[in-house]
Amino acid sequence: MFEKNKYKSTIGFTDMLFNILVGFAFLFIIAFLLIKPEAKKQDFERRAEFVVVLEWDHDQPDDIDLYVQDPTKTKVHFRLPVTNFMYLDKDDLGYANDIVKNVDGTITKVNINREVVTIRGIIPGEYIINAHYYSSRNWTGQDTFRNTADIVSKTGKLTKKHLTVKIELHKVNPYKIWWIGEKTFTHKGQEETFVRFTIDQDGKQVGGFTYVEKKFVVPFGNMGVVNPNNDEPGGASTLESGTEESRYHEGDHPGDRR
Repeated sequence: MFEKNKYKSTIGFTDMLFNILVGFAFLFIIAFLLIKPEAKKQDFERRAEFVVVLEWDHDQPDDIDLYVQDPTKTKVHFRLPVTNFMYLDKDDLGYANDIVKNVDGTITKVNINREVVTIRGIIPGEYIINAHYYSSRNWTGQDTFRNTADIVSKTGKLTKKHLTVKIELHKVNPYKIWWIGEKTFTHKGQEETFVRFTIDQDGKQVGGFTYVEKKFVVPFGNMGVVNPNNDEPGGASTLESGTEESRYHEGDHPGDRR
């Protein structure tokens, strides 16, 4: 009787099932660990050290320009989009390059007002970030632009625009938003220093952020140009006089500007 009942034990079978379950659980854990997680903004590999992003009201036709000066006193901007380790990814003209006339005559528009400067290498010293209100134009639908520096209120009176201009400073490696700030721009020619910062040879910040004004754009006739002598005028350089077209170099068209 004893010899016969010993083969009826289920301990071995239960042990085998347990081992199988442990094996499946182990394989599930391995598969879960191998699943590629969704990439996050800060996980993207960028060939850069810093990124400066300028944005202003996306539904406005105005043209705001970004200026960044590195420790060698060299500035990147729309007239010099690549210099040293700094690259201007796009010179956004407001409406001028936000609209495309399709072959059927219709207009396609993208409401994005943004300029981006990428700093791809480290030069130790102070960097200065400025923004300049270059112009305000609107598309007439006939391959031309018109000045819209002033807007008409509901009462029929002309009022100055109030644009919210925002700048973000991103450190890429490791990713961190270093600084964010906003200023209000109201007239063509207005230039503001948003922030100044200093880094060492490893890209680490030295001291804190400072905000002493330094002007990069000065009147040249009726047109704003980069200050060739790198001196610092005492006040803001406004461009209130002259027509919109007078602010361009001879031969330039307001539609393409540069």
